[in-house]
Amino acid sequence: MRTLILIVACIGIGYGIANSQFQSRTADIENIFGPELDMAAAIEKARASTSKPGKIEVIGGTEFDFGTMSRGTKRKYSFVFKNIGETPVELVNKGSTCKCTVGTLNAKKLEPGEETPVELEWLAEGLMADFGQTATIGTSAFDQEEIKLTIKGKIGQAFAFDPPSADFRDFLSGDENELKGRLYSFDEPTLEISSVAWSDASLTSKITGEFEEAKRIEKGEIPQFSDARSYVDFKIYLKKGIPAGILSGNMVFNKKSDKEDAKEETMNFPINGRSVAPIRVIAGPDYSEERNIFDLRTAKSVDGLKKSFVIAIKNEEAANIEIKLGKISPPTAEGALKVTITELKVSPKQKMFSVMLEIPAGTPPVEFAGAYGKDFAKIVLETNMESAPQFPMFIKFRISE
Repeated sequence: MRTLILIVACIGIGYGIANSQFQSRTADIENIFGPELDMAAAIEKARASTSKPGKIEVIGGTEFDFGTMSRGTKRKYSFVFKNIGETPVELVNKGSTCKCTVGTLNAKKLEPGEETPVELEWLAEGLMADFGQTATIGTSAFDQEEIKLTIKGKIGQAFAFDPPSADFRDFLSGDENELKGRLYSFDEPTLEISSVAWSDASLTSKITGEFEEAKRIEKGEIPQFSDARSYVDFKIYLKKGIPAGILSGNMVFNKKSDKEDAKEETMNFPINGRSVAPIRVIAGPDYSEERNIFDLRTAKSVDGLKKSFVIAIKNEEAANIEIKLGKISPPTAEGALKVTITELKVSPKQKMFSVMLEIPAGTPPVEFAGAYGKDFAKIVLETNMESAPQFPMFIKFRISE
């Protein structure tokens, strides 16, 4: 009996010593169930710790295709990050490729349900037409260490006209002409036009344009312009009374900018043709009808120059037609060139005028004998005909000492 009591006492003493040593060794170690010693509370805490971890969703996707940009231009785009988990997520900028920078990372920490924009800015440059850059955002979310954002597109012309230009060839100045076309944009956002006007201010009332609202299209929807993102339909009108002669210029489309202080981008639609008036110049080899140039030739200052040509005008009311000199340009030519108009003959449907061009003897040396329109003198004859109110002509001559 004593032996049994001794054994039980030894066991009790041993347990006490062992428990004391265990408590001493684990005093600084936190209970895996937390400080709660109540098993029910520990289980409840363990159950609560299984809530859904934080996770980032990039609304709209991690890739943005900007379409086509002109080389050397800059753009920005904002990706939207949202925490769709139940615990906070921290964000950090981990860098980007050389032509793309993280312009804005507003929030460094997203609470559950919160959103923040991540703005990327890039410069369209390089020799290749295809463009692609990336930026990396690090997160503290479980199993989502990094999120890679991609910017891609093409570098080149950001728009195209269909047709690419217009050639009206020979058209009567008394007729009206119309052209329909379409302007495609390969850029983002959707193309918006603010105005359209002829490049020569003196003809803006005779050559006009109008355009419709832009229409959005899917990539590849129009095979000929498979990369286009939007288009604008337009019409161009050539009204009655365009002065006779060569027509060459641009219909200028002004594109709205998404920035208030930005300069409007212009897109030029080339137009060519020749306005043919019911006016005919009779001058033999001295006159080039194709180029509308009358050649006075050359002379010395002491001799001067004098030549004439005939203007024939066909009209149902020929007897009422009047013609006069409008102006001479540039000023140096105006001081040297004298123009005299004389009525010659009237028939029921035609009226003729003699136009005398004279450079008086003693005129200082002057030259208007180049190869282009800007190198010649110019006279503008004015009529009372609605279909041909003006008839301009280039005059070529040279006066030497």
